[in-house]
Amino acid sequence: MPSYGRVAVAEPFSSLTRMHQWDGVTPLRTVDHEPVTPVLDQEDLIEQGIDTATLVPGAQRVDALGSCVPNASVSALGALLPAAKLAALGIRPDGPLLPGESIPDAVADEEFAITLYHDMTALTGNAADEWPTVDCGSSGYYACQYLQAKGIISGHKVASGAESICSLLQQGGLIVGQPFFYAWEEPAANGFIDGNGTQADLEAAIQSGVAGGHETFWRGIESIAFTATGQVDPQKTVIRFRNSWGSWGLGGEALAHLSTFIWLGSQVDYRLLVA
Repeated sequence: MPSYGRVAVAEPFSSLTRMHQWDGVTPLRTVDHEPVTPVLDQEDLIEQGIDTATLVPGAQRVDALGSCVPNASVSALGALLPAAKLAALGIRPDGPLLPGESIPDAVADEEFAITLYHDMTALTGNAADEWPTVDCGSSGYYACQYLQAKGIISGHKVASGAESICSLLQQGGLIVGQPFFYAWEEPAANGFIDGNGTQADLEAAIQSGVAGGHETFWRGIESIAFTATGQVDPQKTVIRFRNSWGSWGLGGEALAHLSTFIWLGSQVDYRLLVA
């Protein structure tokens, strides 16, 4: 079973200065923000040669972590930052081993994400909610707070509503936090986790139970459709997202209908990192 983070995290209200709204004019199109970084795997850590006890003082050696937030953040940074800045942080783009490198890029970046997980959780100020030793998960808000405090990003934007979410995706990929259901753990052969994106499909997923809170990286809009009045049709609009479970789904990624997340309402948050 995959490791998960929190289902919900109490956060300060996102100020209006961060709220992005579609201007009603800028075209909403299909878009792809593929990261230069590889797909990561927060599971099978020992098989990957990752020793969490060596990486982070006080941590035990474990085979999986609920570190989806920093994993999604690494993907977001891999789509946002220039190569020189990624290298300065210790994030490696996907590719063959270079001279002097001894471990694959995916392993190096997963190790970076694990140390980032430790640093992010320290923001809570409560040892009972920090890793190590509690595999507590994190949140998109804490990720943005930490990355901005370190000068890695200048800020972030948030959005709600189909048009504004699609508009924000025109600017870059999003880190997205939501409840993840057991029914979504194995995508269909066509790559979708949510059937046809209907309310009945979502209800069936809800009935399967909440596996946990989860953060993924939305790399783009696979297809977009509009109603007769020019509004985004969420059920016919498809999102491609990157997970951090290795070769899961479509090479570590999957598809979902925007309608599924719109119906989940405030249980989902969408954040664009700003360089």
